[in-house]
Amino acid sequence: MKYLIALLFSYFTIYSVTRNITKPKKFPTALTSSTGPYKMISEGQTLLKEGDLVVRLNQDPASQFIKNFNRHDKSYSHSGIVLFENGYPYVFHIINGEENPDERIRKDSLKQFCSPRKNMAYGIFRYAMTPDEIKKLKDIIYKWYAEGIEFDSLFNLNTDSRMYCSEMVSKALSSATNNRIRIKTTGLTITEALTFSAYTHLPFSYARRLKVISIDDLYTNSFCRLIKRYNYKMAKD
Repeated sequence: MKYLIALLFSYFTIYSVTRNITKPKKFPTALTSSTGPYKMISEGQTLLKEGDLVVRLNQDPASQFIKNFNRHDKSYSHSGIVLFENGYPYVFHIINGEENPDERIRKDSLKQFCSPRKNMAYGIFRYAMTPDEIKKLKDIIYKWYAEGIEFDSLFNLNTDSRMYCSEMVSKALSSATNNRIRIKTTGLTITEALTFSAYTHLPFSYARRLKVISIDDLYTNSFCRLIKRYNYKMAKD
């Protein structure tokens, strides 16, 4: 499995260099470099508001694979939504693998979600939402959390019984805002469908028709603005 992931990552690297496409847009970084990673997390926690989007980049090869589906900004590979409980912010997200063996929606502190032991960077973004919309967003995600919605290994946007991370965020936003905020989808190229099929063990014919919500689809839109990005590689102890 490790060999397959390494092979796919190498293939994507070569492919991204050789493709004749327009260069991705550059987005403001607002990076912090004067503090260590844990201070970056502490600072970020003071900036959080309910309904914020938090995205991160994990160190594992799978994250390197996932971020390559981003069209504009390949900085991140996973996402979650911030909700407060008794005045404390938690990141609600859904993921599979070793981090989350039962594959259900979970809530983590920012320190756990963005731990520098497993991650290289994270960012905070904020949607233009009314207090009523944020309340609806909270109710929706709490409902899914109570139901124990599981990770969708088929990446099927047509069903709500299972979801993947960016799908959960997108559908919650759409429902909470009466479709005022709608996140676009991204279709896979032939090469991407081939690698996606190999990685997920899904048929190529299925992957070729698939539309996904890439991580950068969540924040490279007019409804969302950057609060701050943090890059642990730039940290100073």
